[in-house]
Amino acid sequence: MERDRLLNDLRTIIEVSRAIGSERNLDRLLDRIISAACSLGQAERASLFVVDHQKSELWTRRAQGSDQIRLPLGRGIAGAVAVTGRSINIPDAYADERFDRTADGRSGFRTHSLLTLPLRNHLDETVAVLQVLNRLDGQPFDGHDEDVLGALGSQAAVAIDNAVLAVSEVERQRMARDLEVASSIQALLVPHKPPVVPGWKIAGFYQSCDETGGDYWDALPRPDGSCDILVGDITGHGIGAALMMSSARAFVHALHPLEPDLGRLLGRLNDLLEPDLGDEVFMTFVMCRLGADGVVSGGNAGQEQALILRRGGDFEVVPAEGVVLGILPDMTYEVVTVAKPLAQGDLVVLLSDGIFEAQAMPGIDQFGMDAVRSIVSASAQHGAVAVRDALVAAVMKHLDGHPPHDDMTLVVAERGT
Repeated sequence: MERDRLLNDLRTIIEVSRAIGSERNLDRLLDRIISAACSLGQAERASLFVVDHQKSELWTRRAQGSDQIRLPLGRGIAGAVAVTGRSINIPDAYADERFDRTADGRSGFRTHSLLTLPLRNHLDETVAVLQVLNRLDGQPFDGHDEDVLGALGSQAAVAIDNAVLAVSEVERQRMARDLEVASSIQALLVPHKPPVVPGWKIAGFYQSCDETGGDYWDALPRPDGSCDILVGDITGHGIGAALMMSSARAFVHALHPLEPDLGRLLGRLNDLLEPDLGDEVFMTFVMCRLGADGVVSGGNAGQEQALILRRGGDFEVVPAEGVVLGILPDMTYEVVTVAKPLAQGDLVVLLSDGIFEAQAMPGIDQFGMDAVRSIVSASAQHGAVAVRDALVAAVMKHLDGHPPHDDMTLVVAERGT
């Protein structure tokens, strides 16, 4: 009789191994393993807990549907088996202090005996925990049950590993598609063509260090013939920063036609951002108004000051200063007008810290503002586009093939005729 049971169990294990080996749908796979465990262990019920090592949790589905119940590693008998990698066989559940009767109380089911085993993959990592309850003949689970369920578990662990990897790959591909869409949408939010502004030529550049980023530049013409150029930088980068940047851009575009005063515009922008930005998230922002007559004025909220290069070779800055946006409500921002209007060939340069702080890797020198000034000065005679291209090329050369660690944004405005 024992020999017949062993042969039957071996046939079942072989059949189940073939079936689960090709199953990549995780829900169906778990159902197959649970059904096979009940059959092999001659048990009333079985449960399967998958180990999520990244979150230090076990998860299992509810009895109906695919909703998950999550438990910390180490909690309960299944959690203990997941941590130790050793089976626990309890012949009398209610006589064992490790058994939690809560589940029985909720369901009305009575647990008499239970066997809990780790399912380990080829790297000897516990990927799941199998638990069978109540042998049908009323006897406790024995060594034979441990052996056959352990054999099933060895095959099941590999199958679960593969199915989890398949789910992860599907999720990775979905996220990659979502990021690609987000990146393409964000690309539409920066000007593809600078506006035509009487008396000015404008060139911009933006590159995120991830698929999406938190930098933003713009050039917004005004009815009086002037144009406002700006660079904004949300702390951090990636999808979260991109979402906040998109909100900030929408606020700017809504406020710009309504608020002609740069200082009040910055204050209203700050008040719109402040409720939504967390304690450790803020936005730096610099904005310059380029007058049709060459007069330049600017406001600043924690960003690098706007550079001005006169045709004679002298640099100056627009000395506006202010608190970063989104930290405190009801802030005021000063607007500074450059004393001498810009003449033909003079330049205004706005940039984010991703430009001058660019470095190939930690420990390597940053690109630096001295290099920025040197490149701008050397290429200024060729105009705004040439300055932008030369500065971008120099930064990329400094990175030496390494990806940038921060978003990079640049606007160059050249005073024309």
